[in-house]
Amino acid sequence: MEQTNDYQLELMYLNRTIDFIEDEIYRLKQMIMVEKSDIRKLREEVLNYAPSTPDNFDRLVEVNPYINELKNHIVYYNEILKNLKSLNKMVSSPYFGRFDFIENGSDSLEKIYIGLKTLRDPNTFDIIVYDWRAPISSVFYRFEKGRAFYKAPDGIIEGNVVLKRQYKIENQKLKYYFDCNVVIDDEILKEALGRNSTAKMRTIVETIQKEQDKIIRDVDGDALVVQGVAGSGKTSIALHRIAYLLYFERDKNLKKDDILIISPNKIFSQYIKNVLPELGEENVNEIIFEDFVKNAIGDVVHVEERSDYVERLSSCEDKVMLDSARLKNSSEFIVVLDRLLSYYERNVIEFKDVYYDGKVVYSRYDLKNEFLNDKMKRPMKKRLERLEMKIFDKIHYLRKGRLSKIERFVEDRKGHEFEIKAYSRLLSIKEMRRIKNQLNSFTDVNFLYIYRLLFSDKDLFKRLSYGLNIDLSENFFKIAELTCKNIDDGKVYYEDIGPLLYLKYKVEGFTAYKKIKHVVIDEAQDYSHIFYEIFKLMFYDAKFTVLGDVNQTLDRGINEAFYDLIDEVFAGRKIKKFFVENSYRSTYEINEFSIGLLKHPPKIKPFERHGDKPQLVSRGSFEEICINIANNASELFADGYKTIGVIAKTKDEANKVYGTMKNFINVKLLNSKDDEVIEGINILTPYEAKGLEFDVAFVFNASNENYKTEYDRNLLYIACTRALHRLIIYSLGDFCKFIG
Repeated sequence: MEQTNDYQLELMYLNRTIDFIEDEIYRLKQMIMVEKSDIRKLREEVLNYAPSTPDNFDRLVEVNPYINELKNHIVYYNEILKNLKSLNKMVSSPYFGRFDFIENGSDSLEKIYIGLKTLRDPNTFDIIVYDWRAPISSVFYRFEKGRAFYKAPDGIIEGNVVLKRQYKIENQKLKYYFDCNVVIDDEILKEALGRNSTAKMRTIVETIQKEQDKIIRDVDGDALVVQGVAGSGKTSIALHRIAYLLYFERDKNLKKDDILIISPNKIFSQYIKNVLPELGEENVNEIIFEDFVKNAIGDVVHVEERSDYVERLSSCEDKVMLDSARLKNSSEFIVVLDRLLSYYERNVIEFKDVYYDGKVVYSRYDLKNEFLNDKMKRPMKKRLERLEMKIFDKIHYLRKGRLSKIERFVEDRKGHEFEIKAYSRLLSIKEMRRIKNQLNSFTDVNFLYIYRLLFSDKDLFKRLSYGLNIDLSENFFKIAELTCKNIDDGKVYYEDIGPLLYLKYKVEGFTAYKKIKHVVIDEAQDYSHIFYEIFKLMFYDAKFTVLGDVNQTLDRGINEAFYDLIDEVFAGRKIKKFFVENSYRSTYEINEFSIGLLKHPPKIKPFERHGDKPQLVSRGSFEEICINIANNASELFADGYKTIGVIAKTKDEANKVYGTMKNFINVKLLNSKDDEVIEGINILTPYEAKGLEFDVAFVFNASNENYKTEYDRNLLYIACTRALHRLIIYSLGDFCKFIG
């Protein structure tokens, strides 16, 4: 009886909420029609009053009020459209949770319903549904029945949760609900994780877990660092955190253009692009890291892509290549670069006396002292440009004085005025050109030349690396020769990108990202120490959210101590670190198998969602594996699975797999430069698969011949952890030692 009454009350609340939303949708549509009409009229008035000629100032003054009013109407119109879009999303499922809360000192019970957006009755001002980002909504994510609190603008609010409930609402129908303290397992989460994957990342707002909510809502630190195991929802956390910051700091004038996401590749960028719009926010700025690199130094040299670099290292048995990457990614190398810049400033730049009209304008000693004693710590080129301006200012002052004397001379000899003035100016131009050429000998600096200098002079490198833990054995000389040869040939390896960007900033400075207030760095483990020094320099006023997994690094052996380097980089700022051990993506069986691949398995708490054990299938030929995968895929699609990833170790192998499989079934070869995941069969490499997930993952040829180094171990781990429900691993002959 009680349950029946409760169910009827829930239906009544749902129907009332839907009625309210539909009324609001109707009202907003009417407002849009009115605004469209007003905008049309204002446009006509602007055109009527617009001046016929650009210099008609009076007409411009008349039309200006109409232009301003038109702008205001357009802003208002866009705001209505945004609200309408949110309500259209909510009308089929207005909320997903509820808790009943009694605040300390109060006898009244508040029923708090949680959804994507706040719904407030304009007549009674009652809140029908609370935005999931509202301060009080944190209680739903962090507490069960009993004592609870939340942080409100006025301070901490304490009270008691007397009921916590979750709902499944689809197409305006209440499918079911349950009280969380009654059902031990989180059935909503289990149901969500059990769904088949789509080609785009989905929101997790209904299933945000306690540890995820703490990260999403944290606003106290300057840099928030998250180490999360595979499948812990790091990227989802980052995107929901952005949505929360835009909501929480709206009063502080934080806008979408103030936030920047640094993405690893185009596939990943396409994969996540729907999340923020689904949460009711517009997409923020985003840059693919390799695009930024090419913009910064790609016009000078050809830059190796990271995916090619990873493949080069994983397939490379040349110790010179490996040592080169290790050296240039090391913290010690940053010290060498700083010493190099100091050496270049003091010993390489040859300041010269600057003459004008037979007199010394600036002595080389004064120029050098002023350059080295710059209290503003400007980049090298900025300091040199400033010196050049001061020199020309002084010359201009002296030149004015000399011209005044000539003009007085001309006044006494009136017939020759034009010729004398023209002659004096001509002489001046020649002198100015001479001075400019003289200045160029010490003001023209090039970061690429400075970097090459480091490797072209072996004795110099020895002096600059004195006291540091750098191996200067025979391999170093080969590294130096290779680096110089690459620069001379107009190309650089990926491991040179960090040092070159660092030198470029120190020499020239960055100006493109001054307005950015918050930076989100995903796949944090992909960036060595020097890149974080660069990020700090580029975004010196910004806050950071940094997310990664040290077990998914592909170019160097690191552990959780890696995050201590970030502490060093941002020393003096408030840094908060979170370690997320819960993994939600894969089934329990896939998680257990994947963890076993690692040499030093991390602490992972797999979610108790069970499925088939990973399959190990050995075949005798390349084509036989391709045919088997095609047949398996057809059966899996028939079972309802939507996305399949065929993960080949290298680009060459992926191309070969594609060339064979396309003869048997529809497949897509993903390209990290410009492609996106589709529903169907996607062929890609482990590097391109990072951050993605598939209903089914096929790992292609995990044999002894194909996976044998420590780099390969991490590649295999990444490949296996992409699977949501099924993992099938093929091998040509014996499986690699990591599988056992």
